[in-house]
Amino acid sequence: MKRLGTSLVWISTIIGTVLAISCSKGPTPQATPQAAAPVQPQAAPAAQPAPQATAAPAQPAPPAIPPAGIASGQFSQDPDLRCDLMEVKRASGGALLIKWRLVNAAASQAKSIKYHGEWGVTPPWNDLYFIDPAENKKYAFLTDAGGGYIADVFWGDLPAGQQRASWAKFPAPPLTSSKISVHIPSFPPFEDVPISQ
Repeated sequence: MKRLGTSLVWISTIIGTVLAISCSKGPTPQATPQAAAPVQPQAAPAAQPAPQATAAPAQPAPPAIPPAGIASGQFSQDPDLRCDLMEVKRASGGALLIKWRLVNAAASQAKSIKYHGEWGVTPPWNDLYFIDPAENKKYAFLTDAGGGYIADVFWGDLPAGQQRASWAKFPAPPLTSSKISVHIPSFPPFEDVPISQ
């Protein structure tokens, strides 16, 4: 009986000690949920003005030069002048119509088309012709019954960026001829030009 009493005393001492230790720590703090702070949308950064480039003084745009036609050649005395061959076509009455234009590609300077200085009052008509290589034959332009030229050829001063159309009628080569060589004064010959029907 004495042993049982001693054991009980020992057990109650241990329990008392455990209780005393747990009481001295105090209650375990519980984590309390906190209300989530509302997410504030971030303001977009203020747009920064683009850096201003120093504007160069406005330059006048160069004149628009039309593209070349069938073929193009440079004037023998001035690289800013060119001749564009536009059309070589059989016409009614057994004629061949040749159209071309003269173009001044200079940005600001008028050019004088004088064709080696030979034009004077009228163009050098003998230098305006075509050759049929199939026949090795030269064809001069047509004239009317009174000897007038069946042609309208520009010569003289041509302002910068401007163009002038010209044309002439010739006797047509045989139908078996499909290509010719066109000669316009002071421009290189336009070789192997196809004839349209």
